[in-house]
Amino acid sequence: MICTRCGAANEGGYRFCAECGAPLPQGDATVTGGVSGSGVPGPVPAAPAVPPVPGPSGASVPPRPSVPMPGAPVPEPASAPLPASVNPADAAATTMLPPVGPGGALPGGDAGSGDGGAQTVAKKNRLPLILAIVVAVLVVVGGIVAFLTYRSEVWGGKTLPDPASVATTVTDAKGKKKASVVKAKDVTEALKAKGLKTKTVPVFSGSDKGVFLGYSGAKQGDRVDAGSTVVVQESAGPGVPKDTVGKNVNKVVDLFAQMGVPIHYKQVVISSDSKTPEGQVSTTYPAPGVGLTDDEMENGIYIGVASKGDGIPVDVMGMDKDKAVSELESQGYDVELEPHYSSKQYVGKISGSYPAPGSSLSSGDSVTLYYGVDKSSNMDLLTKTTGSGDYAMDVVNSNATPMIGMYCKSEVKDASKDCITLEEADGPYGDSAGGGFMQIKGHEPSNDFDALGLNNFSQGTDGVMVSTKGTGGYMKESDLAMANHLLLGKTGAFELYAGMGLPNCGDTVMTANLGEYCRSGSYGRVSNPNDLPSGKNSGETFNMKDFLVYVPVGADVKSLEDSGYFDSKALESAKKQKAVDTSRPFIVMRDPSLYSETKVSADDTSYLKNPFVPTNDKGTNHLVGMKPAPSDSTVYYLVEQNGDLDWDSLPDAKVKQTSTKQDSSDDSGKSSKTDKTLAEAMKAGAAEYGMGSGAGAWGASLTINVDGTFKGSYYDTNMGDTGDDHPNGSRDESSYTGRFKSAKKNGDGTYTLQCDAGAFKIDGKVGTSRIEDGVQVNTVKPVGMDPCGEFTLYPKGYDTSKLSDDQLMFSGGAASTVANSSELPGPALYNTESSDMEYTFFDLGN
Repeated sequence: MICTRCGAANEGGYRFCAECGAPLPQGDATVTGGVSGSGVPGPVPAAPAVPPVPGPSGASVPPRPSVPMPGAPVPEPASAPLPASVNPADAAATTMLPPVGPGGALPGGDAGSGDGGAQTVAKKNRLPLILAIVVAVLVVVGGIVAFLTYRSEVWGGKTLPDPASVATTVTDAKGKKKASVVKAKDVTEALKAKGLKTKTVPVFSGSDKGVFLGYSGAKQGDRVDAGSTVVVQESAGPGVPKDTVGKNVNKVVDLFAQMGVPIHYKQVVISSDSKTPEGQVSTTYPAPGVGLTDDEMENGIYIGVASKGDGIPVDVMGMDKDKAVSELESQGYDVELEPHYSSKQYVGKISGSYPAPGSSLSSGDSVTLYYGVDKSSNMDLLTKTTGSGDYAMDVVNSNATPMIGMYCKSEVKDASKDCITLEEADGPYGDSAGGGFMQIKGHEPSNDFDALGLNNFSQGTDGVMVSTKGTGGYMKESDLAMANHLLLGKTGAFELYAGMGLPNCGDTVMTANLGEYCRSGSYGRVSNPNDLPSGKNSGETFNMKDFLVYVPVGADVKSLEDSGYFDSKALESAKKQKAVDTSRPFIVMRDPSLYSETKVSADDTSYLKNPFVPTNDKGTNHLVGMKPAPSDSTVYYLVEQNGDLDWDSLPDAKVKQTSTKQDSSDDSGKSSKTDKTLAEAMKAGAAEYGMGSGAGAWGASLTINVDGTFKGSYYDTNMGDTGDDHPNGSRDESSYTGRFKSAKKNGDGTYTLQCDAGAFKIDGKVGTSRIEDGVQVNTVKPVGMDPCGEFTLYPKGYDTSKLSDDQLMFSGGAASTVANSSELPGPALYNTESSDMEYTFFDLGN
């Protein structure tokens, strides 16, 4: 078939020209040598289109002419003479034109009308080659496009960024590039920019808090599906992984060697018939899943390794309480049982002890064993009966013992923020049995009325009654002042809160004391009511203070949630999170940052209108909805093994050595420098100290050793405080031991010492009493050494004029040798955290 555009010959059946690609005519017409429209004759073929058929005698037989197809021009005989007007030369010239396909156009655009004898030009078929080239080009172009779009992450998922690349793209607020250390939050920002979801998990390490450690289950450069969640590992600083306890100690040595802090391996006691294998990690400090706080970095991490010996065995946890008492008493220990809220597994069994499980003891030492209780013990622990007969009434019993301890979030990123410790505190009425009121460690109140308690302020028993018993039937349950407190409800939860519902005047709690007043928010008090300034109180406010909801095991959390106690939006948010673990006691702590209003005017209004504590204002409770609502991520769970041992008194445990040489004692430069300063300070401070004002009724003694340990005692006698069982008076006393864990030398030659609160131990239980020779002996906190916090050590020769008169008073009075010397004849120790007095110990030998 002849192409009508370029004249190339094509095989039959082709639809397009193999030479130029033009469409081919579909039909059977032939092009003859007829004359064009201009009168020029078509080319004359040099040979017949069909070869002659040989005859019998060898002569050629002319071919049979083909039958013209319908619509095709009928060819004229090949022997027809040329028109006279056409000369042979012109005719010959026409034979040089390219052939024309059937029905095709001659060069110049005229239709051919020649006969079927036109010569077919044979050309090589190039279609496969062209198609191959086209396909190859398309493949190459497609590959390039695919590569570029894949690389730009249009398809095929998203690439996890290299931390180094993130560091070069993240800048600070001033537009400057950040340091080469990449923060986890920078990586999450980069991932979110790619359209990926992120989840950050804390991992304990020797890196600074917040540093990016890697991806969980993936590595940089990996591609993940678009929209998927990437788990980013963030350093939580040094700490103890959750799965540490129960492992052989030699399997965790390498891990802890990378924490970058001192690691101490200590022997903790297990019983001789214990099923716990020796060499197993049995307890730690901090507790598993908890990191070191900033002020604990220098002291480091303690790992308790199970070893058989004498003392309170680690495996006392979970033991039947009667069996535990029997075993310890058989070893010569004085044992006392106390109830404590516990997880479900320890209810009715031993859930802890003081000293802590694993502690070494000597025969005759006192031990307190705590056994687990749940919400069914609420009224037994937190209420009591006062009076007798018809006047017996059930009232609140402030009792801190069942709740004291450490509580942490399910995921601890920063122990200073994600953990709280409830401890005993002095309340507005002094110490009471069981410790009475509480406080959050590190958040000690400046006013005793801001300690944590169970009820609002009341000058009579009517404000703390928990039943109508003793009222003669004249009061209904709904009339009780505490009717709207959770303690009297059926859910099993109860509130612990500060302030007792009282208003504030500035930072001072208004306690209805005689002579106190508030004018424009300024507090004042006069001894003579006649001296009160004119006018009425103004500027008083109700302030949002520490407020906790305590939920023991067995409490009906759903009923509590359904009661409307929690803010509706907070509850809606909590229900979208992981549900709270009700097999463990937990605390919901009010978060003031979630409220738009944390202070309201208390002028000209009743205390019953306070919106930040539960009240009963003629049946109405004005308490604001609690935020947050309980979920696994919002509550604080009780930590039942928090490693509260006297670690430094325990013998070292033998563990395998590591390439970093970090075993039971750290030899890093920072620690060595700290130890050197502490040793220098203790050399200057080792002495026998005393403290007193010159009056013989009270005094304190203290011995500091060169290794930083100390022991001391305090007494205060009151012969006028008598009773039927103590006709000879009373005596407050305290004996204690402890140690200083760090020291910093100051420019003036003094040292700032840090007392190790974890190692500070008071003999006996604070708040308890006993009768000795007709004297009531009360165990109290030691004046001068409580709190065990920051101290200043003044070296021998220090200028006494730089000491205050209050400090010098404790050297034995104004007539003492120290008070009348220009320089200290010996060292002196000042408790900088004393709240009310500048308690200072002085060297007794001078």
